[in-house]
Amino acid sequence: MLTTLAKRNRQNKGILAIALLTALWLGQPLGQAATHTIKRGETLGVISKKYGISASALAAYNGIANPNKVKIGQKLTIPARTETLTYTIRKGDTLSTIANKYKTTVAAIAKANDVTHPKTIKPGQKLKITKGTTSKPTKAKPAAIASSTLSEINRPRIRRNRWKHIVVHHSADSNNSIRGMEHYHRRVRRMENGLAYHFVIGKGGHTTNGRIYVCERWKRQIRGGHLASSSLNENSIGICLIGNFEKEVPTAKQKASLKALITQLRQRTGVPYSQVRTHRHINPKPTVCPGRRFNLRSILNT
Repeated sequence: MLTTLAKRNRQNKGILAIALLTALWLGQPLGQAATHTIKRGETLGVISKKYGISASALAAYNGIANPNKVKIGQKLTIPARTETLTYTIRKGDTLSTIANKYKTTVAAIAKANDVTHPKTIKPGQKLKITKGTTSKPTKAKPAAIASSTLSEINRPRIRRNRWKHIVVHHSADSNNSIRGMEHYHRRVRRMENGLAYHFVIGKGGHTTNGRIYVCERWKRQIRGGHLASSSLNENSIGICLIGNFEKEVPTAKQKASLKALITQLRQRTGVPYSQVRTHRHINPKPTVCPGRRFNLRSILNT
């Protein structure tokens, strides 16, 4: 009897060890992103194997141009683990109930299956579903965005695949006003549609610290004027923070507003995290914008 119990205990320990190793290999739970701090001796290759993704995907997700240049203490965001399946619609199903069941969103299911009218789905219809695209059935509104501003952001109708990039700039002057920037772009730079950006985030002085100003280009869903490329301006959302970040850092309220705004815009447009860029990293011509003291990934990963 004792021999049999000992064998069972060893078997149970073996099963537990395998389960733990499997959990480590898969990384974070389904649908939840994770943060990893790089330790001495770790490379992107080593880290990517731990979480079961490719090194190139990990680099792209974190905006790392050169995978060989990572530093000890640098924080990486690990993409949420997902699983794709085929679901056959049953009588009484709605996209909302299906989304809740598989921890995803109605928008994600509709986009993956080219469903333009969610109420027109029928029993027997097959849907491709990626599980774990969100950890909650619905997402809360970003706390840093005022309800009136959020309404302005959400009001325009956005056609599918309209926007490909979100680009962050600084104004290079801490005393800018919205009216002054509009005048400069329209009268001096001769921009037909005025202010080059879709959004401006204030700093204080002539603008309110941390306030998100929703500009006409977003309201009208028209191209920006913030990049030295006509094709990039056509599909890039421009966000400008008031300030000169060659000399100073953004205020805490600016950082919170920028993170909340980008989160909201990504939810509305589907722009991937890897395509949230700075002016310096996407512009065809050399520029220091948004300044050497501005760290976009640090703001977004905080």
